[in-house]
Amino acid sequence: PVAVTGLTGATAITAGELHTCAIVAGGAVDCWGYNGYGQLGDGTTTDSSTPVAVTGLTGATAIAAGAVHTCAIVAGGGVDCWGLNFWGQLGDGTTTDSSTPVAVTGLTGASAIAGGYGHTCAIVAGGAADCWGYNGYGQLGDGTTTDSSSPVAGTGLTGATAITAGYGHTCAIVAGGASVDCWGYNANAQLGDGTNTDSSTPVAVTWP
Repeated sequence: PVAVTGLTGATAITAGELHTCAIVAGGAVDCWGYNGYGQLGDGTTTDSSTPVAVTGLTGATAIAAGAVHTCAIVAGGGVDCWGLNFWGQLGDGTTTDSSTPVAVTGLTGASAIAGGYGHTCAIVAGGAADCWGYNGYGQLGDGTTTDSSSPVAGTGLTGATAITAGYGHTCAIVAGGASVDCWGYNANAQLGDGTNTDSSTPVAVTWP
């Protein structure tokens, strides 16, 4: 281990494919590493071997990185994202990359967030899950395989308390921890439902 230069007061951290970000004092976010698509959020596409401040971001309470994008929950339960937006994973209604934070369209009440390879998901009011970005395997959970540049609701999912995303799938803890639901790519049985069949809606993990 080597110490990250000049970083203090970190309260949360996330790692993307080739970059890292941390929430620091005041809810600011510092990032470092590969920046080819603006995923460090400092208004440039210049790599940095030391932390740089994400432009204009304060009040962050949670953070998640995808492969080459980053998103943070900010004050009021909104979500800001930056970096690659090829599939709409920034959630701002466009597919335009951004090297500074942009607000996810229409999203409020977010309490947890997760970044996959090219998609992002957040738990919102009522424990529903809203997702956006790449959906080739059904990882947005809305019953389709159509990409979305703005949030779509996961079909039938309520009571989620935690969420995580892999390359092409997403899983959430539901029902007070009594079960886990997953959706998306399933070629390697990562949905845990006893099959190898992709699912574009949540399926319950089958316990032994």
